[in-house]
Amino acid sequence: MASNQQVQERVKALVAELLAEEELIDRRANINDIEDAMVRIGDMVAREFGIGVLARHTSQPPEDPPCPDCGHAGEHQGEQTRDVITRRGEVPLTEAKYRCPKCRRLFFPSECSTGT
Repeated sequence: MASNQQVQERVKALVAELLAEEELIDRRANINDIEDAMVRIGDMVAREFGIGVLARHTSQPPEDPPCPDCGHAGEHQGEQTRDVITRRGEVPLTEAKYRCPKCRRLFFPSECSTGT
């Protein structure tokens, strides 16, 4: 995993690239306009980061995960996409869905590992 300093350097490079490509904010903007742009861009970065991390985290579901109610092995029922509400807004999450043949409950193994 990259250190905070490495991440900060990459973010600085991205910001410099964005600023060089186009005018992100009007030159007549006041401090409130600038801060609004900062928050908007920060939210975009956070959302993309969340999408990537969650996708990586749920890309390989466990083989025959146990039902959280009875412990019986679940049967894969495809995938489902839902929005997870984070402090920075909604982030889509696609995860494997399972059904317990014993108690007929649908469950998502990622709920246990991601806390969603």
